[in-house]
Amino acid sequence: MDTKLTVDEIQIALRNSGIWNKRQDIFIPNLSWGLLDYEADLVIITKSGYLTEVEIKRSWEDFKADFKKNHKHDDPRVYNFHYSVPESILDRVVDFLREKYGAICPSVLGVSETGSIRRYGGGTPHRGGRKLFIEEQLTAARLGCMRVWNLKEKLLKQKAKIHENQRHC
Repeated sequence: MDTKLTVDEIQIALRNSGIWNKRQDIFIPNLSWGLLDYEADLVIITKSGYLTEVEIKRSWEDFKADFKKNHKHDDPRVYNFHYSVPESILDRVVDFLREKYGAICPSVLGVSETGSIRRYGGGTPHRGGRKLFIEEQLTAARLGCMRVWNLKEKLLKQKAKIHENQRHC
């Protein structure tokens, strides 16, 4: 890996970056069913109803593998799209995207090892996707809420396991 940060840590760094409004926008990590036809690492839905997708890559190999997938992150509801990559490969990623897409290459967000986000000046985040219908916004909110409860259950199980291990020591 070109970063020690986990996908979860990168998702939190993106949420806290100030690029989006964490008090108004809906953030959904690892959206794998129910809205898009493919898995999205992070989806942000703005208060006004526009969907942004962030594809998180932790290494150059991970980034290159994205271009072997059947989908192209091209759902018509995706209004903005960004790649998020470690700063250590940022220049390489940008050069690759410029060569592949020219002037319409996707936007790239660089992530430092401390979790700070640097928005690369080149590329275009705007894809031209349409505004989500209210039903789609509610579906996304429902899926995001489901993720919260699943994560809470997972954390409680981990906490119980740690507590049990401590009792046996």
